[in-house]
Amino acid sequence: MASNPLIATLLSIAVLSGCGANNATQTPVDNKPAWITAMPSSSYMIYGVGSAQNTGDLQQAKLAAQESARLALAKQLNVTISANTRIEQSASEKSMQFHVDELINSQVPDIHLQGVKIEDEYVSADKQTAFALAAFNRTEAAMQTELTIRALDEDITAFSVAANSSKSQQLKQAVALKELLVRRDKQNHYLTQLQAAPLPLPASVRDKQQQADALINSISFSIESDHQAHRKVRDILAKALSSQGIKVTTGEADFALKFTVDWQDMNKAGTFYSVAESYLVVMENGEEQAHFNTKVKAASSYKDTAKSNAMTKLANKLGTQLAQFVVTGKS
Repeated sequence: MASNPLIATLLSIAVLSGCGANNATQTPVDNKPAWITAMPSSSYMIYGVGSAQNTGDLQQAKLAAQESARLALAKQLNVTISANTRIEQSASEKSMQFHVDELINSQVPDIHLQGVKIEDEYVSADKQTAFALAAFNRTEAAMQTELTIRALDEDITAFSVAANSSKSQQLKQAVALKELLVRRDKQNHYLTQLQAAPLPLPASVRDKQQQADALINSISFSIESDHQAHRKVRDILAKALSSQGIKVTTGEADFALKFTVDWQDMNKAGTFYSVAESYLVVMENGEEQAHFNTKVKAASSYKDTAKSNAMTKLANKLGTQLAQFVVTGKS
């Protein structure tokens, strides 16, 4: 029979072994990083926290959490700047400049956040949720944007529109200059998004802007129809162009607009339909610069009204196409 001290020793070993086995099977404590519940704050950094559920592919969940963090950061930036007022420089609605600016603005892409980094990641202890922390250095981005704007200012100041070139060539150069100005405006707006003060236009840049606007607003057009019966279309077209700030003259002009129109009139069940297909040519010094094909359809219970409506639609479409020609130099 074992002695009492030996029995005590064996029992102690058994108890300690049992405790060790239990500790090995326990789930470790889930040490969540602080940023999951409390967004970090900084005077020059912006943060975003994102999460995604693991549906069977942990790596895919991590990537989804990173994208969620980037979106949260962008949203945080938008919320931050929501109180700022954006001041847009625009022309009068009755000037060619306004339409040129509008078209170029739609063609020049906006500035998007660049330099967003995933600063930290975390996966829950049960592997069911992935988290990511995105960070963006606002101060560094603002400094880089200011450098970009100053470089654009130099390009704009050095830009020259040849006064002795043809009107279409001058127009092309003026539009290229306006594109640089629009790019500058969008960079400046991005600067305000970064909560930095926008850079004012230098006098040299403002002078170039005024030169380009004056040239664009000075362009004139004459309109010639192929048949006296289309005189009304000519008058409607002239009115439509004039309402868009495009200068139409009966005398000498920079560009001549010549158009032909084919009409088809139909009557179905008491409704009159008028279909017009036009061909417009933009001429400069006897040479074709661009051409447009347009087809419209209008209906009415009265024949003359259907045709008049078709004429109005036709003129409005031609006016829009001409504004596109002014910006792109193409049909």
